[in-house]
Order: sequence, then C-alpha cells, then structure tokens
Amino acid sequence: MVAALEQFDVVVVGAGLAGLRAADVVRAAGGTVVVLEANSRVGGRVWTHRFANGQWCERGAEYVDTHHVEVLGLVDRFGLQLADAGGSLDAARRRLDIAGRVTAFAEQPSMLADLERWHAAKAELAASIDLGDLGNDRAVELDSMTAARFVTELGLSMYARVVVGRELRTEFMVPPDELSLLHLAWIAALDQQTGVGREAFRIAGGLDQLATCLAGELGGFGEHVGFGDTIRLSTIAASVDSSTGVVTTSSGQRFVGSSVIVAVPPSVLSRIDVTPPLPTVLTSIGWGIGAKVSRQYARRTWLDAGGDGSVISERAYGELWEATYGQAGDAGVLTALLSSNDGAALGALPDVVSRVGAEIARIFPGSAAMEGESVVTNWTNERFALGCYSAFAPGQITTIWPLFQHRYGRVILAGEHTDPFAGFMEGALRSGVRAANAALAGSA
Repeated sequence: MVAALEQFDVVVVGAGLAGLRAADVVRAAGGTVVVLEANSRVGGRVWTHRFANGQWCERGAEYVDTHHVEVLGLVDRFGLQLADAGGSLDAARRRLDIAGRVTAFAEQPSMLADLERWHAAKAELAASIDLGDLGNDRAVELDSMTAARFVTELGLSMYARVVVGRELRTEFMVPPDELSLLHLAWIAALDQQTGVGREAFRIAGGLDQLATCLAGELGGFGEHVGFGDTIRLSTIAASVDSSTGVVTTSSGQRFVGSSVIVAVPPSVLSRIDVTPPLPTVLTSIGWGIGAKVSRQYARRTWLDAGGDGSVISERAYGELWEATYGQAGDAGVLTALLSSNDGAALGALPDVVSRVGAEIARIFPGSAAMEGESVVTNWTNERFALGCYSAFAPGQITTIWPLFQHRYGRVILAGEHTDPFAGFMEGALRSGVRAANAALAGSA
C-alpha cells in the first residue's frame, strides 16, 4: 500500500542550521513547511557536549566571527550570550610541538618573522581577487593552483612551514596540495572585506542553542521532547523526485512540496536518489575529513606550565586548544582537532583517546593524573555528515560552485558549501535564507 502524501509549500531535507533557517523564513512568510532530519537531534555539524560539572565543549562548529551577521542576529533574537573565545595569539603562551620538542612560539623569533611574511602574502593574495566575480581570468588562474604551491614559493623556514601547514589543515581539513588557492584567497578576502575578527566568540552554554531555538519556534520544542509535526526526527530521505516535488523516506513516508530544499552535505546528497539526476559533479567537491577529541581535566595543568592550552604540531593530533576558556571551575577541557588525512586516520583508531591523552601528558606534565571524561566525534565516519565541511579542490570553484545556486526542477540546494561563507555556520544560515526566498518566489 502506497503511503498517503503529506502536502506542504516547502519540504526541507536536513535540520542543520541551513535547513532550520530555511524553514524559519518560510514559516515567517506564512508558508507551510516540514523538515525531515535523519538524525535523532537537530543541528547537523553543530553539536554541543555537556559535562557533569556544567562545562561544555563543541563536537563540531565552535567559533563565531565578528562579521558573521546571520549568526549574531540569531544570538540577539534568542537572547543568547556571547563568550570571549580566548586567544591563541600570545607568543609567550602558545606552544610548538615539533620533532618531539616543546617550545613557546616566542622562543622562535625567525619563525614569527616568517609568519608575518605569510600573513602579509595572504593579505596581498586576498586583495588580488574580486569576490563579486569568481569567474574572471584571475580567479581561474588561482583556481588552477594549489595552496601548497603558494606556501612553497614563500620559502618559509621549517618551523613556519609546520605552523602554516597546520593552520591550513585546521582551516580546511584537507592537505594544502588538495586545496584550491582560490578558496584560500576567497576566505582571506572575506576577512579582509569585512574586518578581521576570526574566532572571536563562543556562545555561552553551547552553540547547539542556535539550532534548538530555531527548532523550538518551528515545532514546539521542549527540553526532552520532540519537535512536533514540523520537524520529523529520525526520518531519512531516500529519494526526491525533482519534477513532482515528492520526497520518499526510507520507511515509505511520502511528502510533497512546491519546492524541496535539500540542505545536506554533498557527500550525503550522493546517497539520496534524485530523479532526474542532479549533475554528478555536485557531489565531487573537496570535503574536509577529521575528528575532534575533547578531554576534561580536574585542573588546568597547562596554566601551571605557563601556557594557555594552545599547541600546534606536525604530529597526527594536529592542534590543541582550551575549550573552556572563561568557564567557571578548576577543571578544564582541552580539544584536539585531528585534521586532514593523518588526523582522520588517528581518529579512526579505537584507542584514539589514550593516544591523544598521552600526547597531552607529554606536553603538559602532570595532566595524566587529572584525566576525566572524554568525548570523541569522528566526522569522517559520522553517518549523516561523512566529513567536516567544504574545501574546494583546484578547478572546482570556477566550474562547480556556481551550480549549487541553480534550481533543479523543484529542488533547491542549501548548506555552507553553496554560499560564499563556505565552511562556516554563517554560510549555512545565509544559504537557508537564499533557498527559502527562492522557494517562496518560485525560482532560484
């Protein structure tokens, strides 16, 4: 027996920030909307972990930049509080872990001079592109090159190369030789255009409040209950007919919309049967991989050692920082971002927590005795993410990225990968607004 069709103005696939914001805009305009979410929670790659003592850390997205207008607008709208993210900029407190030797950034003056050259070169690169025209000759030229080539041509010292290489892997979650130089220039240009204020804030109590507050207004969210009829959790979209707007779930439910906003990562989109098929190149874009390991300690031993918890290394654990800066209590949480290929490999090991703990104990002696709860999130293998976020490979921005803004029958695509703020929560939210307005207008 064929399930009855549930009819809506808009069907949204995915209850990450993009899908929730899209539904929010549709609802505000008086349209009817349903959101289908495969997970048993909302938020997608925004996911907060809360410890027993009231501290928290972020399993996915973590920081809010000063020029993230959409994010900051929701913070104001829902009465949330921004928290200072703390710095990793004090050269006397930041640590390098290279070749098994731990030193302070301040102990490497030639490296600091090279890093100044790197930032100046990146600013010059950013100034050379036109954000309003990513298809001109200069853009095509940069899109044909890798970020690795750009770094190599600077002739940086070994320590500086480690820091820059890790910075790029942390930012994009792919190796520099797999990243389009245009993508690097593009993100740098956004900072330059809007005023550099990177990683300035966290949201007090957890970023997932952005998602739960949006969901609450859509579906009557309670603290430990579902989201009502608007948001259908644990509901996997198996197929989408872009001609008729019919979405069929893995359990046989059927929904139809005048528009269908598909707000899932391309890696997940490739597992949804869309007919007629979307261009196959859409699911081929570069996608970062890696994992996060966060470990709580009874005392912040990194402060005892004169550090601030921030460490950069060429080793597979990649980069450390304190996730609990400004949070009350003697306890604290260190987060390791296991980025790119080596990080993803480490994150897949069953003993990843003990391995990361051993690295922390080596860098901050005495911490092993203070170890508490740990949380591991392997985004590479997370079923409904299959990676971290977009990191366009050479040649993909000028040829593939514009295709994400097209309408395919009744299907409109959303997600951070479809927006100029690619890789950021800001991009996800902006894309949701764009997709919703396209759906309401009847064209993309």
